[in-house]
Amino acid sequence: MKYRNIIFVNILVLLGLLVFIGTSAAQGIKERMKQRLPAIVELKAKGIVGENNSGYLGFVTGKKSQEKMVASENKDRKAIYGYIAKQQNTSLKLVEKRRANTLSQRAIPGEFIQKADGSWVKK
Repeated sequence: MKYRNIIFVNILVLLGLLVFIGTSAAQGIKERMKQRLPAIVELKAKGIVGENNSGYLGFVTGKKSQEKMVASENKDRKAIYGYIAKQQNTSLKLVEKRRANTLSQRAIPGEFIQKADGSWVKK
């Protein structure tokens, strides 16, 4: 249960970022992310995906279960990050780096995170 609560908090932070967008597109992103959350939690728990060093989901092993869903999640994250970059008059790369750092810090023990050198480690 604690695992789900922490994941829920992470997704709430991302969803909170959508408040800034305030469009029907943002509502669609929010809904899609909520629907994907259980699958993402499961993939993380199985060690198939982790948070990479650019703020996106990445495959930890050669097993690429639910690849289309992971790609969709990353596409929505990129849309959010792009909006934030535009609002803050900064680069997408900087927003990605900041988000990667936040996601890494919020990862729960047992989840994989990607270090700056590209290697994966369990938190």
